[in-house]
Amino acid sequence: MGMALRPDDLLSGEAVQLTKKANAVVKVDEAGLTRFSHDGLMWTVRMQGSEAIGGQLHVTNYRLAFCSHFANRARGQFSTFLPVISGLRDTSRGIKRQIEVSTGTHRFTFVVWGIPALMAAVEGLRQGWDPARVVSLADIATAEHARLGEGLVPRPSQALRPGMSPLEFVGAMGLMELQELARRT
Repeated sequence: MGMALRPDDLLSGEAVQLTKKANAVVKVDEAGLTRFSHDGLMWTVRMQGSEAIGGQLHVTNYRLAFCSHFANRARGQFSTFLPVISGLRDTSRGIKRQIEVSTGTHRFTFVVWGIPALMAAVEGLRQGWDPARVVSLADIATAEHARLGEGLVPRPSQALRPGMSPLEFVGAMGLMELQELARRT
């Protein structure tokens, strides 16, 4: 598995619209990572208790999908569906360019350049999600859930305890949010 979304990672009818190199900012404890030698200095870049996982952020006609690269302490893929995104916010400060993506259950932060183009692409693709389209996407995503990614999985040497499960709740919660939205429409 690499940073690219392969054809077998895409849902039926899904197409990649935009890809950007990005870092997903995760909480070290939530990702199942151990503390590392220089984490006491993370406050200098406003990332106390956090770690930036390198990879690519893909915008498709259905979702935002983050795929990490191999050299991270946590690797994998997670997604959030466009219809459940409740907000996009440019949270850049100083030279650090970052965007916050909010849903009903989670906030994702990505360090990425070209935020105006990224926000425009996501906002444009979020338009037109009528109830029938949301239900259709929920059906597709439920049937093809294995294509959504396994979440971020700590490398074995980074687990907090033996047998710790991967950070799967991000993908599962996103699918549950989409299913709930489909039920309400």
